[in-house]
Amino acid sequence: MLDKAMALLELFQPTRTDLGVVEAAELLGMPKSTASRRLTAMEASGFLDRDPVSQRYHLGIRLVTLGHLARQATPLQRAARSFLAALTEATGETSDLVLLRGREAVNVEAVESPRPMKHVGWAGRHIPLHATAAGKSLLAWLPEATAGALVELPLMSFTPRTIHSLEELLAELKEVRRAGYSTSIGEFEEDLVGVAAPVMNHLGEAVASITIGAPASRAGATAMPHLIRSVVDTAEAMSAKLGHQRRPRSS
Repeated sequence: MLDKAMALLELFQPTRTDLGVVEAAELLGMPKSTASRRLTAMEASGFLDRDPVSQRYHLGIRLVTLGHLARQATPLQRAARSFLAALTEATGETSDLVLLRGREAVNVEAVESPRPMKHVGWAGRHIPLHATAAGKSLLAWLPEATAGALVELPLMSFTPRTIHSLEELLAELKEVRRAGYSTSIGEFEEDLVGVAAPVMNHLGEAVASITIGAPASRAGATAMPHLIRSVVDTAEAMSAKLGHQRRPRSS
């Protein structure tokens, strides 16, 4: 039952904020009558609301309340908010806190850019590990065998610049670890540039990734050093708050 409810809730996205019965049935690949019963049950539980005029469903206030509590659920998320806000202020770009969940990276906190043209990040968004700066940052500090086992083969291609082989990915992860940060330039979305750095705990483990996403037009060669430095500084500051002792960089 829980799996069925989650499948229904996951149909709602920033680009699809409401659903009709027919649309839900088509997306779930089920009869209209079955979709109608499930939507009605979710409405009765308070997880969905239905517009009295359009008869379309949208997420209910109960989920909004639970979502707010979830975003404050862990010390990591609570600690991240001020760091992300400062990063967005420093760069003008959307910043995210990203965690590793199974074979995907998941945004768990976000501060959006105030600019009209921006990367839209949102809590709960699942993103691929091999095609994003955040994903590479999370993989790079894992043992190579573990990192290789986490990515699903064959690697899905999102743009012509997406990494297409495990060998290429593992080679890039070594460079990410050496540099201390990762980038994704048009690999997940053609006009999106990402920069990420790991958040380390007191054991030296990468427990999260701090990342920013920017339109390619604002992340050229002149802007990149500032974006990289800002992300790395933010990740290191948050790591220090978690008890990580930074080692001096090798020359």
